[in-house]
Amino acid sequence: MRPGASVRTARIARLSVLVAVAAPLALASSASAAVQDFPVPTPDSGLTDIATGKDGSLWFSEQKGYKVGRITTAGQITEWTIPRKDADDTDFGPEELTVAADGRVWVLSDAHASAFVIDPAVPGTPVGRYAVNGDELGGRRGNDIAAAPDGTVWITDSVGDGVLRIAPDGRGADTRGGAPECDFDGVIAPGPDGKMWCADSGGGDALKRIELDGVNNVAVPLAPGFSAGALAAGPGGTMWFGRFSAGTIGFKPGNGSIGFVAPDGGVREFPLGDRVAPSSIAAGPDAAMWFGSAGFDQVVGRVTTSGAVTLAPLGARRADAVAFGGDGALWFIDENANRLTRMTRDEVVKGATPVGAPTVPAGTLRTSKGRVPVRVTCPAGAAARCRGTVRLRTASKVKVGGRGKAAVRTVTSSGRYTLSPGKTGTIRVSYTATGRKVVRKGRTVRTVVEVTPSGAKKVATKRTVKLRG
Repeated sequence: MRPGASVRTARIARLSVLVAVAAPLALASSASAAVQDFPVPTPDSGLTDIATGKDGSLWFSEQKGYKVGRITTAGQITEWTIPRKDADDTDFGPEELTVAADGRVWVLSDAHASAFVIDPAVPGTPVGRYAVNGDELGGRRGNDIAAAPDGTVWITDSVGDGVLRIAPDGRGADTRGGAPECDFDGVIAPGPDGKMWCADSGGGDALKRIELDGVNNVAVPLAPGFSAGALAAGPGGTMWFGRFSAGTIGFKPGNGSIGFVAPDGGVREFPLGDRVAPSSIAAGPDAAMWFGSAGFDQVVGRVTTSGAVTLAPLGARRADAVAFGGDGALWFIDENANRLTRMTRDEVVKGATPVGAPTVPAGTLRTSKGRVPVRVTCPAGAAARCRGTVRLRTASKVKVGGRGKAAVRTVTSSGRYTLSPGKTGTIRVSYTATGRKVVRKGRTVRTVVEVTPSGAKKVATKRTVKLRG
C-alpha cells in the first residue's frame, strides 16, 4: 500500500428496505427448443448485465426499470425492485451485478454510487443498500463489481483509486489512496489462480493480477492496443480478455480481439476484425470461451485455447452480454429487444463460421487443361494454417443439356488447400461430368466458388465469379 493509504471498515446498513419480490412469471418463449426468446415483463427495462446464479438460474439487471430479475432455465422470471436515490430518477438504475459465494446477488446502481444486495434464499427479503460508515460506498463511485474466491465482493473505483472489498458479514475494507489502480473504464473479475484481475489504469497495454489483500498486485503486459472491456477465467488456468475500440456517435465499437494469459504468463491474442467487439466473455462447459459483441455484426463467438475462433450470426437478435445457465445452454440479453434468449450450444455451432476464413478474388476464372485454377488466400491474421476444400457450383438453376428440371449444379470436384497465414495458393479443381456439359468450351457461366474449412459444417466463403470454358 502506498503512503497515505487508509483502510476503513463498516457493516451493512439497511438504509432502504423498499422492495417487493414479484410473483414468478412463466412467459411463453418463441422459436424452437434450440432457440428460445423470453420477453422481460417490464417494458423498456434497459437490460445491462447477466450472471449465473448458484442454482443455475440467470440474474439480469434492468437499468431503466430499476429492477433486478432472475430467470430459471424453465423460463420463469422474478423481479426485485431496486430503490431510487431520487424519486424522479429514470436512467440511473442497476447495472453491473455479481453473484457472491453465499448466493447473494450484488448490484451497482445510482450511476455506480450505490450497491444493493439481494438474498434469494429467503423469500420476501428486502433489498439492502450497502453503506460504509453511513455514506453509501464511502463516498466513492464504483465502476465494476465482482465476487472474489474468498467470499468477498470487490468494487473498483471509477477514477482508479483502489478497491472496496466487502466481507460476507458486511465488513468493508477500502484501499483508497493505494493500489491497485484499475482502469476507470475497465472491468474486474476473479481469476483461475485464486486472485482478482482487472484492466490496468495505465492504458490498454496491461492487466493487473491482484492478491486477495486488495493491495499487492503485478502488471501483466499485453501487446499495444485498446483497454480490456471484458475478463473471464478459462480452462487450464487461463485468464481471458476482450479488447475493442470504443464506439462514437454514428459508429459502433469494433476492431476487436480476444486472448488469454497462460499460467506461465505468456499471452496469446486473436484478431476478430473491425466489425466485432467482444463486450462479454463466459466460460462454456465445452472447455471453450464464448463471447457476445457490441460491434456492427450481431454475432456470438466461440474460441478455444488453440486459437480456433468461430462466429455465429444471430440475425435479428443481439448478444449484449452472455452467460451459461445450469442447463448448459448459452443465455444472453438483448437490450433493444428487451428480452433474454436461450440457445443450445449445438444451435450456435451449427451456424458458425471460422474467423480468418480464406478469401477468393473476384473476376473471371478460365479453364486450363481441363481444370479450373482457383486462387485462395489465408488471411494474415489467421491463428493457424488454413485447411479445407474448394469447389464450384452454378450461381443459379440450370438445365443440363437443355433437358430435365432446372437445378443448381456442382460443376467441379472438391480440391484441398493448406496455406500458411498471409499466403496465397492456386488450387486446380477438375470438372464433374455435369460440369463439362454446363461449362462447354467457349461458354461463360456465372458460378459460385465455395470454400469450406476443415471441420466446418458449412461453407465459410462464397464468391460469385464468371467461369470461362
